[in-house]
Amino acid sequence: MLKKELREILAENRATAGETWLESLTLRQEKDTLRVVFPHMYFADWFSLHRRAAFEDALRRHFTRLHEDSVPRIVYESAAPGAFAARTLPQPVSPPPGPDCRSNTMAEAEDPFADFICNDKNAFPLATARDLAADTTSTAYNPFLVCGRSGTGKSRLLQAMTCVMSRTADPARMICSSAARFCSEHLVWARRPELFWLRYDVLVLDDIQDLAGHDAWQRKLVTIIDTCPGRQKSLPGIPSGEDIPPAGEQIHRAAPRMIFACSGQPQALKALDERLRSRLESGLVVELMEPDLDVRLRYLQVICKERRLPLTREQLLFLAQRCSQFRLLQGLMLKVGAYCAVKGNNLTQSDMENIVRTGVAEKMPGCREILGEVARRLNLRPEDVLGAKRRPDLVLARQVSMYICRRKLGLSYPELGRAFGGRDHSTVIYAINKIKKLMVSNKSVHQLVTEIEMKTP
Repeated sequence: MLKKELREILAENRATAGETWLESLTLRQEKDTLRVVFPHMYFADWFSLHRRAAFEDALRRHFTRLHEDSVPRIVYESAAPGAFAARTLPQPVSPPPGPDCRSNTMAEAEDPFADFICNDKNAFPLATARDLAADTTSTAYNPFLVCGRSGTGKSRLLQAMTCVMSRTADPARMICSSAARFCSEHLVWARRPELFWLRYDVLVLDDIQDLAGHDAWQRKLVTIIDTCPGRQKSLPGIPSGEDIPPAGEQIHRAAPRMIFACSGQPQALKALDERLRSRLESGLVVELMEPDLDVRLRYLQVICKERRLPLTREQLLFLAQRCSQFRLLQGLMLKVGAYCAVKGNNLTQSDMENIVRTGVAEKMPGCREILGEVARRLNLRPEDVLGAKRRPDLVLARQVSMYICRRKLGLSYPELGRAFGGRDHSTVIYAINKIKKLMVSNKSVHQLVTEIEMKTP
């Protein structure tokens, strides 16, 4: 009854007339509390940005018509089966409004991909994910699998895609979950996985590698993939009983989406059953590479601005050089904020060293470690590489080391010159430009640089 009355009130508003988003909400009134349950957390993000004001205004008007002395307290929840996480967020209806029911700062922007910081190394996965989320009619790249080491932004990319898709797709027909949680939930699909696409249009699963060793779960997921419209000529017949969609419900079969994320390189799929692995690899597989120093620095600058932390660029660079993952950088910035709260805004170099010494920082390589690795690969002594000899193999090792140090450590040309035996900055510039050209024309140099960069975080 409450939904029906709210629907009539919303119909009076031209901006919301004819929209069906209200049907995706579950409303439960308990004494002085009204529980509003979202199908998943990304619908909550969209709702808070676009429809929360209209919804709460309709509620006020409804209870005013009933001559109620006060309106109930609103509790927003995102607790649909298969959601990434459930959360309860109290929210008063009457002004002034309380905290926003969104917890993801991505939803504050019109483009959820806008704050996904990357460079050319991850430009292809980002562009593909953006196009796939925006094009609701295409069945290309199905399934779409994102691989990458932990902390490279896979979950963030899936969240951005889901947020974009929920603007055009019915949120009630979307499943967004971790793979293990999705498979362990007692849903209809668990009994009859071939019926999954009669009820849902979008399946987004994170951490697909957690299914390794669970043969039953993997078999059911194989069935879901095989029965996905577009991968076969027709869907199986609809049986009788409780699995029949409600009368009047349209069976939506257009442009189903399967989006997965796997922690690790694509080779990590070898741990999965061969049948599931072959189906995942039959779609588009992309890999998110670890963020380079410039990406990590830009990421820290964004956090620093959001939290109003008084750090200089040199201090941010110091932190960026100690972590290769976004999550670890978040932990460092939390500790920086705590230090500022206790000791004041002027952090010294000693404070920064204490933060990375006892925090979550990794042992990042320095010039000496990179030089040693290059020398080892070329069967040379590091001291010879640093010396003044002009033997071709020593010169190549020296130039490769400068190139990798520049990319990994973000050192300036004068700093690199000092680190490599007091050489002039023009010598460093020449060396780096030469290796850039050899990376294109010389396969062995390209392989050498790539292997060392992969080994050093």
